[in-house]
Amino acid sequence: MALPASFAVAALWLSGCAENGVMTPSGPIAAAEKSHMIWFFLWMLPVCLPILIGLPWICIKYRRKGGKGAYRPNWSHSTMAETLIWGGSTLTVILLGVLIWINTIGEDPYKHTGANPIKVQVVGSEWKWMFIYPGKMATVNKVVLPQHTPVEFDITAAGAMQSFWIPRLAGQIYAMPGMQTKMNMTTGDLAKLEGFNSQFNGAAFPLDKFEVDVVSKQDYESFLQSPRQPWNDLLTEFKKVATWNGPQIFDAPPKGWWDKASMDPSMVTNGGAAILDDHDPEQKSIDEAIHSELHLSQNKPQGDAQ
Repeated sequence: MALPASFAVAALWLSGCAENGVMTPSGPIAAAEKSHMIWFFLWMLPVCLPILIGLPWICIKYRRKGGKGAYRPNWSHSTMAETLIWGGSTLTVILLGVLIWINTIGEDPYKHTGANPIKVQVVGSEWKWMFIYPGKMATVNKVVLPQHTPVEFDITAAGAMQSFWIPRLAGQIYAMPGMQTKMNMTTGDLAKLEGFNSQFNGAAFPLDKFEVDVVSKQDYESFLQSPRQPWNDLLTEFKKVATWNGPQIFDAPPKGWWDKASMDPSMVTNGGAAILDDHDPEQKSIDEAIHSELHLSQNKPQGDAQ
């Protein structure tokens, strides 16, 4: 009875992952990753199930008092058992290796998922995200994309290492200072999604999230015409604060700014934001915001998070 009960508890516990996780994909890349995960799980069952079932069976059958297993002190080898144990494991490893290799090459994040992708440049900094639509606009903690459209993200970081992840659209990819990476994907149906940093990197890690809106192409064009604030205001504030209070829209930076910033992170951050003194006013506001985010206290108000 314990085994079915354990599976039931695990299923109930993991059901919370469905709302904004890889098991509810909203794009073709994420859908393929969900399929891979299910197939890999099924292929691992021939290796895992005998262990999960056999271990309690052996413990019961050969227990010290009341066990019914035969005592065979001179038994040392079984060709059939060796063949099943090592042969099954070897076959599983080979099959999984081939499948992973094929799928990894087929879904290379650097490979375009369609013609004429929308280009978005990304800068991750503890604990906020900047998105640049080259020649059009820049946003903080919000990215808007048209539905069923290829997208190419150019990604870098300033300060601590980040991991860029929109679970319902594609897998994660790391972002580090002085380094450029790419993530190609295709959006799906209209949706309000959430992206975040999946690499723990300091005091405000639970707040390191951003909004992802997949909208109609008409709404996307309207978004590009949104009122915005001066670029210099964004850069000044981005360097000054550790976290950002809500998404905002700004003018685009000068041409080539992102390439320069990816090689010189000091253009984006003053550095050391991940290390704040416990009594620093900014750290106190971050602590309050984290308490509210994690529901640790229903009595504390949402902090300014700046």
